[in-house]
Amino acid sequence: MPKEFISGFVLAGGRSRRMGLDKTQIPWREGTLLSHAVEVMREAAGTVFIVSSREIQAPLAPVLADKVEDRGPLAGIHTALSATATDWNVMLAVDLPLVSASLLRFIADACSGAAEQVVIPRIQGKLQTLCAAYHRRVLAECDAALRNGESSIVRFLTRIPMRTLVEAELSDQGFPAEMFLNVNTPDDIIRAQGAAESR
Repeated sequence: MPKEFISGFVLAGGRSRRMGLDKTQIPWREGTLLSHAVEVMREAAGTVFIVSSREIQAPLAPVLADKVEDRGPLAGIHTALSATATDWNVMLAVDLPLVSASLLRFIADACSGAAEQVVIPRIQGKLQTLCAAYHRRVLAECDAALRNGESSIVRFLTRIPMRTLVEAELSDQGFPAEMFLNVNTPDDIIRAQGAAESR
């Protein structure tokens, strides 16, 4: 699917309790986790936004404040889908530094002609909800979930038609499971840096 038909959203609203500092500002390569995520997303999407519940220093893309506060990533997806001008929208959490632009493009391409409303990787049995594509038709169900006090993305997705990209399919395309390493602690950052250097 051409980039101009895809919007990209970097979700940067986590509180970083286990990390002990703001994840968005953690050094990564020549910049930070945030600048890296924005740069990767720019290669996959025609328009890129940052979604955050707090102020972002020196933003590299327009910042959208969460429309619903303190409801976690589901609220971030809701904010993104409320603002998008495209049917399909790729979400990427700021703390997934090993995700490549080619993986995001693969997910975006899988949206072409998809009858489902979500295209999402499943790694080791776990849905990768924050590295996935969502059709803007999902917004109505997302809005209803938040109004009903729901915050679990996985529970929310049980009501949404999904196309899952299984681990074997991704591996065959050169996307190993380690790409989905979520950095929540300083040890995770060290592991991610080691994995990045070994590529």
